[in-house]
Formats: sequence, structure tokens, C-alpha cells
Amino acid sequence: MKRILLLVAAALFALTSCTQEIKTENLKLDEDIPLHEGSVNHLDLNLDIDFPTAGFPKEALEEVRRTIRTQTLGDNYADFTGSLQDLAQSWRDAIADDYVTTNTAMLEEMEMEEQDAPFLNWGYEYRGGFGEAYKQYVNYFIDQYEYLGGAHGMSVNTPLVFDTKTGERVEWQELAPGVSVARMSELLRQHRMDDLQDMIGDEEGIDETDIFFSETVEPSPWFSVNKEGLTFYYQPYDLAPYAFGIITIPVPWSELK
Repeated sequence: MKRILLLVAAALFALTSCTQEIKTENLKLDEDIPLHEGSVNHLDLNLDIDFPTAGFPKEALEEVRRTIRTQTLGDNYADFTGSLQDLAQSWRDAIADDYVTTNTAMLEEMEMEEQDAPFLNWGYEYRGGFGEAYKQYVNYFIDQYEYLGGAHGMSVNTPLVFDTKTGERVEWQELAPGVSVARMSELLRQHRMDDLQDMIGDEEGIDETDIFFSETVEPSPWFSVNKEGLTFYYQPYDLAPYAFGIITIPVPWSELK
């Protein structure tokens, strides 16, 4: 069994495009939990999430932390008031209880022996941290992977953009105020192969009609910002089959005016 590690470490994140600095503390958890004592089946938990302690207006700091809690660990932790150690322990206990309860009940319902069940190993890996900054805006990237005993796990990438002057989460319309939803949808359709082309390469027999479920690409609520423009993120199955993974679509500033 791995050790459990609940660590709060101080860190400093310097915004490259402004003078403000974001200080953070880090929540780490690393543990394997067996289905029962002596079981070879287990629940693998791994958290590595940064929370700001400074760098936003003082009155807005808790709202930023609240947003990060809900986007990484779930809405149940929106108003959590304990320490990061308490937060990690609470989340760990809830997930472990669900793991043991769900799989024990499933074994009984299906009248299966543990060695015959292919669904008893679960895993959660959540990571969150600040990334590149643009003007007064800073990206926060959340990478999540969950495996719940199925044919494959599910990866999700949900970037958030915060305004360091207000602490508010920014929507894409605020960064491209002259662009309508219809216009952004058309730009996304035009650029939808930009990043995918690197994945497909010279593969023959694959064109856009083989990849996307629809010709229409609605703006995603998940995007990042940098000096080149905005990049929208689409999770597996949002636009295309699972095999194409998380699809990112960049839209340059020159087309957002």
C-alpha cells in the first residue's frame, strides 16, 4: 500500500506579463486503498492542486479558492471551511466509501467472486495549477483522469481564466466583446483541425467528416488565453469519438476583432 501524503507546501507563482505575484499552497494526496484487507483490488487516489493565498484582491481570494474547489473536487466542497488537510481527508473518505460500498454491492448483486470481477480497480488523478498569464488575466489548468473499472478511463481538461484585478472568473465574451456567438462558432469550425492535424499527421483516409459529430462547433465554456489568442477545450465525446481525446481549437486575436 502506498503511504498517504497530505502536504501543504508554500509556493510562488510569478505572472510573466504583469507585476503581480500569486502565492499558492499545494494540496497533495497519494494513497492506495484496498477493497478490503488483503485484497489485490484497490482505489488509487492522487491529488496535486494549487490554491492561491495571495495575488488577488483580499476580498475576492476565497471566491477564487471556492471556484477551484468546486471545479476539482465537486460542488459539495463549495463552502468547505477547514484546512487543506481537512479538505483532502474529507474528499478521500467520501470517495473511499463510495468505492467500497458500490463494488461490494455489485459483487453481491451479480453473485460474483472477487477474482472473476473486472471492474474492481478504480483510480482518480486530479491536478490543478496556474499557468500562463496575459495582461491581467491568468490561466488555471485542471487535469482530471478517472477510471471506474470500465473499458477505459476518462480524461477531462477544464481551464479557467481569472482576472487578477477582481478575482472573477472571466468568460470568453469579455475578452472578445465584439464577437457574437454565431461568429465565434464559425471561427471554431474554421479552426477545428488546426491542432488535430498534428495528431492525425499524414494518416490517409481521414478527413473532417470522419472525425466530427456535427458541422457546428458551439463555443465551449472552457478556454485559455495567451498572446496568440483564445484556445477552446472540448472533452472526449463533445465533438468527436473518444479516440480523438481532448480537442483544442485555437482562435487568433487577429480574427477576434
